Amino acid sequence: MNCEQLHAIIGAEPNSTNPEVLAHIEQCPDCAHYREQLQAMDRLIYRALAIDAPTEKSADQVLSPAPGGATRVWRMAASVLVAVLVSAMALWLISPRESFAQEAITHMRHEQASMVRTSESVEDARLEKILAAARLRLKPGSAHVSYAQSCQFRGQQIPHFVVQTEQGPVTVLVVTDAPTQQRERINEDGVQGVIVPAPRGVIVVLGEGAPVDSVAQTMLAALEY
Repeated sequence: MNCEQLHAIIGAEPNSTNPEVLAHIEQCPDCAHYREQLQAMDRLIYRALAIDAPTEKSADQVLSPAPGGATRVWRMAASVLVAVLVSAMALWLISPRESFAQEAITHMRHEQASMVRTSESVEDARLEKILAAARLRLKPGSAHVSYAQSCQFRGQQIPHFVVQTEQGPVTVLVVTDAPTQQRERINEDGVQGVIVPAPRGVIVVLGEGAPVDSVAQTMLAALEY
């Protein structure tokens, strides 16, 4: 089970006891932290909703109600609920998982074994099949692709491949279904990269001391949408 699959499961059930989920979070601190955040959000919302409804009023209470008493109680309850929901939303928004760049880096880290120098190349037929699934083609001979995989990223299947350069391997994620955005520089956790707008979605290029800008330009020119 990879991180994206785990997110889908615990997004629906933060307290899932699925053995695969439990095994994954034992080995992945990022996912364990993500699960804890969702569980904390669930607890906050549960507390907000666990408010006893007012009991039926007695005849005396109906005849002489406390001025504004019931109204004040429910206004206070509503205020608590709003405050909790705002806090829960803030907790969700500050999660590093909300950073597109950080998600891309995490994805690359989970396939770190592919980031090695090698003279080997992916078979053309395999590369074409992976790209075709995203309605893409790569111009022949435009890049030395040593690794290619169809991966789940942000709820969609994307082409993920590694390009070999003289300075080292570079990861390329072609995210065709992504919001339009300006070019963005990445420099986090020792990883350099760039997110560039493409005819459909974006292209994410990541590396460590490698020419990410050059590879990004090559991909923009070589990928046919």
